[in-house]
Amino acid sequence: MIKDKKLDSFIYNLLLKHYHPKAKGISKKIWDTCWHYACTKFKGPVSTNIHGKRTIINFGHSYQLFARRFSHWNNPLVEIAYLCFQANNRPIHIVDIGASIGDTVRLLESNCPNMIEHFICIEGEQEFFNFLEENLPDRTMYTLHNSLLSDKEEEIPTLIKTHLGTASAQGRYTSTAVTLDNVLIDSNASKVDLIKIDVDGYDGKVIKGAQKTLAKFHPIVIFEWDPSHCKKTNNSWREHFLILNELGYNQYIWFTKYGDFSHYMTILDINAIDQMAEVCLSDKHDWNWHYDIIALNNQNKIDTRILAEMSYAKSRKSWY
Repeated sequence: MIKDKKLDSFIYNLLLKHYHPKAKGISKKIWDTCWHYACTKFKGPVSTNIHGKRTIINFGHSYQLFARRFSHWNNPLVEIAYLCFQANNRPIHIVDIGASIGDTVRLLESNCPNMIEHFICIEGEQEFFNFLEENLPDRTMYTLHNSLLSDKEEEIPTLIKTHLGTASAQGRYTSTAVTLDNVLIDSNASKVDLIKIDVDGYDGKVIKGAQKTLAKFHPIVIFEWDPSHCKKTNNSWREHFLILNELGYNQYIWFTKYGDFSHYMTILDINAIDQMAEVCLSDKHDWNWHYDIIALNNQNKIDTRILAEMSYAKSRKSWY
């Protein structure tokens, strides 16, 4: 059992209590200074409340700050989980890749009650995985894997924290990665309805290593598309679409990094994808511009207009 550090927890939650996303001027500068100092002084673990449940995390984890700062953040994930449940007319099975400390599970369980039967959570960073085990102890509801994923079994760069809330495969050393197909075989997965992928540049590789799963179950896929991370990890920003298109995924619904609907793509258009990548890489439109994309197979019975409107997600009760 991981025990939190009481002083660290007190400081973290005090700062969180006094965080005002729209603050400007001197009050913002004071809070920012206190936060950055605390992140260097305190390491945790800390105990905090995420979506109504006690959760153990590292000091400085950014989930709660982002959730407060961007009111539509994660709306696409909530909406597609809800619509997937409706389309299947039963509680769904979700694969959460890049599960971190369990924030996606907390988000969906609080906002989609009784809609999810089982989570398979995969996290490659060891500290995050330790917190994940602590936060999700019920092994009937959650299957946890401490694994790095790629398109084949191979050595890939180790994960390093790019900030205190996420990690990317940009390390100096290497670790063995496996495919999602093999992880799900080991898990004896009988259903896969929705796959969420957020692995900072390796999303395309993960999709390529899940071709058997995608062909068998035709799950809805929501993935982060960040050309900057693709470039830093020497991966392709096209690969996601090429593999999915070959497997019958012909609808792509794009959402901004803030969780707002952007546009549809119903025909694979590599030139348009490359142009979007150029916009993201330029940093002139917005800093670290990227998208979350929902890919639908031709067998998925989802109304894309309702998905784009996100009425259910916008009315959700638990924001953080």
